Amino acid sequence: MKQGHPEGFELDSKERAPVRAGRAIVFFSVAAVAIAATGIFDRRHEHERLARWTDEQAIPTVALVSPQEGGEAREVVLPGNVEAFFSASIHGQTSGYVQEWRKDIGAQVRKGDVLAVLDTPELDQSIAVAQSELAKAKANLVLAKVTAERWDSLRASAAVSQQTADEKESDAHAKAAEVDAAQSNVDRLKAQKAFANITAPFDGVVTARNVDVGSLVRAHSNDTPALFTVADIHQMRIYVPVPESYAADLKDGMKATLELPEYPDRKFDATIVTTSHAIDKKSRTLLVELIADNKDGALSPGAFARVRFEIPPDRNTSRLPASALLFRDNTSEVATLGLDNRIALKKVHIARDLGTEVEITGGLRQDERVVANPPDSIGDGEEVRIMEAAGEKTQGPPGPQGAQGPSAHPKSAEEMAQTGRDHGE
Repeated sequence: MKQGHPEGFELDSKERAPVRAGRAIVFFSVAAVAIAATGIFDRRHEHERLARWTDEQAIPTVALVSPQEGGEAREVVLPGNVEAFFSASIHGQTSGYVQEWRKDIGAQVRKGDVLAVLDTPELDQSIAVAQSELAKAKANLVLAKVTAERWDSLRASAAVSQQTADEKESDAHAKAAEVDAAQSNVDRLKAQKAFANITAPFDGVVTARNVDVGSLVRAHSNDTPALFTVADIHQMRIYVPVPESYAADLKDGMKATLELPEYPDRKFDATIVTTSHAIDKKSRTLLVELIADNKDGALSPGAFARVRFEIPPDRNTSRLPASALLFRDNTSEVATLGLDNRIALKKVHIARDLGTEVEITGGLRQDERVVANPPDSIGDGEEVRIMEAAGEKTQGPPGPQGAQGPSAHPKSAEEMAQTGRDHGE
């Protein structure tokens, strides 16, 4: 025995060695069982979490929009024709030759002003003949009256028969009728003579003159152009063919503005006074008439104008993004969300396409929750999630539970053994 140590020290160390080895074997066995159990548990847990995540991802995540009440005011620009308030094409009412014309194009005229004078030699001769016939009829009437009075006096003395006296009286009445007929013929010819002076029918401006001195004018000829055209331009009428789709929006009294090529920096106010109340079968348009004041004479008959209508918004329409529409079976639908987060498809009618937005009517309330961009495969009654509620959960599958900290990584067998030795010591 060595000095300083008890006698049985060496034996105790040899006896403890097998005990330590047994403990290490037991510890390794427990550690291996624990590692295996932990792995099996983690794999099962991860499988369940992945299955839940997959099921959640199968539910579409959608964003919602709210319908905007009412549409926007619409501006419709259409071509229009400017016409005079009154326009008269003046033709000849009697035949003759133009002796002189007094008003040229652009002349301001008053009602009754003489535009031209005709020389009517044939009419003048007819008037002279008619006046002669009238004088002859009057002379015959005088003789018939004298004769009737004489025969009436003879009848009182029974010198003539009553029949003869009555015949003389009737002849006097016939001669009076001939005088009236001759007088009427003279008056008719003189009335025609009055048309030798071609006059303006109303206040206005001469817009056309198609005669010159010496031109032959034939009465009641529809094949020749009008001698003069006179237009009343204190106000102007504007006629606009409006497409049928806008016909119901234009009402009497609605305001509009006119733009003319000759006045690029000026706009004219106009008001709708009436419409034709009929759709043209060929063009499918409604003829609309407007009135515009023309005190300064800037508007000219026959001018082209661009007419701008401001159509007020329709309170019965709603505005939605165009991406919210679904097109199926030639109909347009929107996907709305109920209280149970299930889809309800509703049919709507597109009133107007604004590009990124559409105006719709029918089938939708203002408090509806509408899916902003529904997938084409979405169906009625399908469950969805709201994007705001989903948050970051929809970004990707959850990682392993152990990935959240350093303690999540299981220790290796060597590390576990070293730990056991440390505890055994």
